[in-house]
Amino acid sequence: MRGWLGRGVAAARVAVDRSDLWLPGSVVAFAGAGWLVFLVTVAPPPSAAGAAGLAFEMAASPWWPWNLFVLMLAVASGLLSLFLVIAFGEVAILLGLSEPGARTLPRTVPRAMAVLLAAALPVLALLLVLVGAVGPLLVNAVEGGRLLAVAWPFLILLGVVVVVVQAFGAAGLRRRGAGSLRAIRRHGHRLIPQAAITFVLFVLGQLLTWTILGVLWEPLAQRLTAGGLASLSTAFLLLGFVWIWLVLVVLAGVGQAWTSAWWSAELGSEDQP
Repeated sequence: MRGWLGRGVAAARVAVDRSDLWLPGSVVAFAGAGWLVFLVTVAPPPSAAGAAGLAFEMAASPWWPWNLFVLMLAVASGLLSLFLVIAFGEVAILLGLSEPGARTLPRTVPRAMAVLLAAALPVLALLLVLVGAVGPLLVNAVEGGRLLAVAWPFLILLGVVVVVVQAFGAAGLRRRGAGSLRAIRRHGHRLIPQAAITFVLFVLGQLLTWTILGVLWEPLAQRLTAGGLASLSTAFLLLGFVWIWLVLVVLAGVGQAWTSAWWSAELGSEDQP
């Protein structure tokens, strides 16, 4: 256990000292959640009534069901684009951490993307099942302001699945074929807790980012609503808001570099398959 935690501390030093890993880490952090936190802050999702109205308008359109097909195609294309960006960033970090001539790391983006997609499929399937099974319950909870009280068991279940999938995905990016499964089977008692720690810190970091952006955006949104965009001070405030968000994304990128370095140190410490 001491060696396991020691490798985590050493990985943190690597992430802080290696500024060349910050850019790919920031790319992964942005594609993973940074864009979503920004979007939710500046454009909150519609209410249940608004979503129902949009669905009714789509169903009443003469283009139905082709408009739904185009929307689903756009969503799928957007998700694939995000996975592609994450794969680019992950491969860049792995290559930056690897020793020259190492043959056990994925040096192609398609292989990394295949691993990421295979790891994401169980999470997406669980999300679809939960939305279909408890969707109406969650809608009523949102309207009553009791979302967290109702959704916490499902969030815990989703978090457990994400932690397990993250461990498999990290092993799949760094081991070939059955070697990743052997690593999970032999050392899951360390890899699963490591995935839990990194995932919890990731969620806390995104919540902190969301809180900071929300505090900064509220007075700025009031200015923009009042037509203050014509004011030079409002333009500078908007620029500062974007700059602070980018700084937070870079900090999240450092965290992503630490996570990847820790996984590489932990999996690289075992005998290669």
